[in-house]
Amino acid sequence: MINFVSYAIYFLITVPVIVLVGWKCFTIGRIYLLDLFSNIQICDSVNRILLIGYYLMNIGYVTFSLSEGLKTETTELFVVSIFTKIATTFLLIAVMHYINIFLLTYFRKQILLTFKS
Repeated sequence: MINFVSYAIYFLITVPVIVLVGWKCFTIGRIYLLDLFSNIQICDSVNRILLIGYYLMNIGYVTFSLSEGLKTETTELFVVSIFTKIATTFLLIAVMHYINIFLLTYFRKQILLTFKS
């Protein structure tokens, strides 16, 4: 029963954060993508694809990481195990965000160089 509780705690913390961060990046990132793509329909399509990929990757990672199990022998191991998994998930979100920003900036620079020459 303690494993179920620990999995529930892990899911109840990570999934809402994943959804919130994804939605914020989706709404705020649209302006950045509009600068990259001149066509609004393409911009919105790419934005939705990025959001779906983000959700699939992160929620899939959360689900997959549960296969490793959580240490629940003592209260200390229980807390450390949950917070280690949560921290790893949040770091994954941050890394994915910065990789996306880097790639979109790179593509934007390539497009601007193409139009300038």
